[in-house]
Amino acid sequence: MTMTKARRIALLFDANTAFNRDIMAGIAAYFGSMGAGWAPFVEEDFRLRLSGIEHWQGDGIIANFDDPAVAAALSRCRVPVVAVGGSYADPANYPAGVSYVATDNVKLIELARQHLIDVGLQRFAMFSVPATEKNRWAQERENAFLSLIQGDRLAAGIFHGCSAMEHSWDEAVQRQIVWLQSLPKPVGIIAVTDAHARQLLQTCRSAGIAVPEQVAIIGIDDDPLVRALAPIPLSSVIHGAQKMGRTAAHMLNRMLLGANLAGIRVVVPPAGINVLASSQHQALDKNGRPGACK
Repeated sequence: MTMTKARRIALLFDANTAFNRDIMAGIAAYFGSMGAGWAPFVEEDFRLRLSGIEHWQGDGIIANFDDPAVAAALSRCRVPVVAVGGSYADPANYPAGVSYVATDNVKLIELARQHLIDVGLQRFAMFSVPATEKNRWAQERENAFLSLIQGDRLAAGIFHGCSAMEHSWDEAVQRQIVWLQSLPKPVGIIAVTDAHARQLLQTCRSAGIAVPEQVAIIGIDDDPLVRALAPIPLSSVIHGAQKMGRTAAHMLNRMLLGANLAGIRVVVPPAGINVLASSQHQALDKNGRPGACK
């Protein structure tokens, strides 16, 4: 009996994030649906393999291009590559000539904001991160937030957290408290990730700020570990990450069969919202009593 040679596919992802794990789960589901013939290569720290990756004797690569170092290293590869990562408002920011599957950063923010509107909030803010080349996805989410708020002619408050390299934890928390106390309330805050949303929940508890009565908070990622560590159940927008993984694997399979998908982009919308206690604000009715939460 002749054995079909398994295709050697490198998966270059940081498995420490729920987003990447869900993408990899989608890839695995696609591989499983195709039966035998796929041999995925996964490293605990894939960055150790970036040097000389262009000489790898495999068949294809699926990688997260949000890290510029990954994009730069794979630009020299001769095997088919499918990129995944965040979407860009400006098409020029996508890697040229690369097949790309993106999470829709604009839709993530739109969905989060609409949820806060639905629970009766009229003021909004965002908790983000300082801009770097490695977090352009956060900058895209900020721009989407600013666009939505400016369309409503509302003031947009964006707070940029600090890295551990710049400030101690105590200093970071104090800066967050000062910002939270300065916001008019009630207010809905969109955090660029669940990890940042959890930070705000903890800070609100330290400062005696009621959640969700004064500050309603929603994150992005639907990360079960972060949710378990949060002081109250955390609402979160759910990426369509598993669909991204299946789509990327399907595109790579087509490329291995000879299809030319250079420059093709697929933008995947969020899968929904996991609504929990952190964002379930109840607006007061005309008599000052809590109204129904939508």
